[in-house]
Amino acid sequence: MNKNLMNVYGVDASKMKGTPLDVFLPETIDEVKRIVTTNKRICIRGGATGLAGGAVPENNVDVILDMSKLDKISNLSGEHRLVEIEAGVILDDLREYLYEFGLEFPVKPSSHMVCTIGGMIATDAVGNRAIKYGKTSHWIKWVEVIDCNGKLERKGITELSDYAGLEGITGVIVRACLKLSSVKTRTASLVKVGDLDDIVATVREYKRNTSVSMIEFLDKGISKKIGLEDTYHLIIEYEDDSGKFKGRDYDKLLAKRDEVYPLIASDGFVRIEDPKIMLDKFPKLMRWLEDRKIPTFGHIGVGIIHPCFDYNQEKCIPEMMKVVKRLGGAISGEHGIGILKKAFVEFNDKKILENVKKRTDTLSKFNMGKVI
Repeated sequence: MNKNLMNVYGVDASKMKGTPLDVFLPETIDEVKRIVTTNKRICIRGGATGLAGGAVPENNVDVILDMSKLDKISNLSGEHRLVEIEAGVILDDLREYLYEFGLEFPVKPSSHMVCTIGGMIATDAVGNRAIKYGKTSHWIKWVEVIDCNGKLERKGITELSDYAGLEGITGVIVRACLKLSSVKTRTASLVKVGDLDDIVATVREYKRNTSVSMIEFLDKGISKKIGLEDTYHLIIEYEDDSGKFKGRDYDKLLAKRDEVYPLIASDGFVRIEDPKIMLDKFPKLMRWLEDRKIPTFGHIGVGIIHPCFDYNQEKCIPEMMKVVKRLGGAISGEHGIGILKKAFVEFNDKKILENVKKRTDTLSKFNMGKVI
């Protein structure tokens, strides 16, 4: 294999590295079946936007199954608000396709320009409109999955939990039927908040408004870095005309939010985490992070925040995980466990995951070394 190709397929957005044994880019579901039946260890790859090492192969052991060429969109039903897609469809491509029909898939992670629907299902992606639309799994009618023996099966809502959010350890998601919503005209406002405790009350107030679809948090340092005042800010998105930012100004504000992680990563804060915390516990965790000068932003409306660590701060991550657990939070709200966080999975949760893995992947073939 070409060395440059191995380098490309040995990493994902987590910056972890591995060396694949081989790389496959199937264009049909039948090709996926053949690849699954003729290989012992398979690392499944979508848009490689994962931040937990989920698409990183074990050195010279795993073959890469790149799903990006399975990108067909079909059977759109405007009446029933349903569409069928292959796993490699990129979210923004789907959004552009649906827009002409006045429809949208409303879950929108920050990586919407490059992430695939298959990857979103595998991690049960949340995104910044979670207070209104929830997780990806809430918008799935069925998935089609290839098991470790190469058999294609359709799984409905009752079986979805074996695949959505399981990060590819149970099978290869190849197609799905997605539920859709109508396109909304959205506006936004930028709210300054001077104190962490005031943020809790402010977020609660905005969550009572049923037209609010997004509440994003920016800490003081990040606010200043993107050209705002040196204080905490909330970005509030409405699905009506309530916001001050409309049209192009709205688009610019949301684009500025999407640029936050690339901007601070360029300053060396590359390692991004995604703990989920109850809103009333947020100030305690935030003060812990501020004491260590760890820049933080995130989906405060659903309690998911993104502390970002530079190389020297990474030693703080295990301690942060303990703090999160002590406050009753979860170690991952949307990025998944992958390789980076599997050491922090609780014993009982790990046992549950191991049992699901044994039941669905009897040959121990898919994404080994990930999650558990």
